[in-house]
Amino acid sequence: MPVDIVIDGLEELRGKLERFPKEAQDGAGEMVGEYVLNIMREYAPYKYIPFKSAYGGFFSDKQRKYVMASIREGKIKPGGPNRSQGLREGWVKMGEGADMLIVNPVPYAGYVVGDIEQSRMHKKIGWWTVGQRLRDRAGKIEELAKAGVDKAMKKLGL
Repeated sequence: MPVDIVIDGLEELRGKLERFPKEAQDGAGEMVGEYVLNIMREYAPYKYIPFKSAYGGFFSDKQRKYVMASIREGKIKPGGPNRSQGLREGWVKMGEGADMLIVNPVPYAGYVVGDIEQSRMHKKIGWWTVGQRLRDRAGKIEELAKAGVDKAMKKLGL
């Protein structure tokens, strides 16, 4: 389920773009969309955080037994980077131009980079949230939107 994230400055930018022809809005959307897609695909550097440090230990004896059995079977490899790159590959563009959305349908994406449901473990590791990433890059996003509008307006002869 997509979550709209309101970022000061970017909401204002959206309002400004509405004054331009559809072609200019689409030009801005394409440039911004490609940039946002790329920044969302960046991973936080690996950092080992013990489960106990993030959560205080196992929640139940059943959970502890499951984890220990999974370690013995090789399903879980503690202490090393267990990164499948699934989150990175999950980011996709939906739609085009000004109507484009960048989404990640990977079921666990919200626990890693979600503004609302990011887990304590991922926060301690240093994962950004979508909102943080967009706020941190708002200046660059505005620059790209302006460049996209300028390029489209020039193409239109305006």
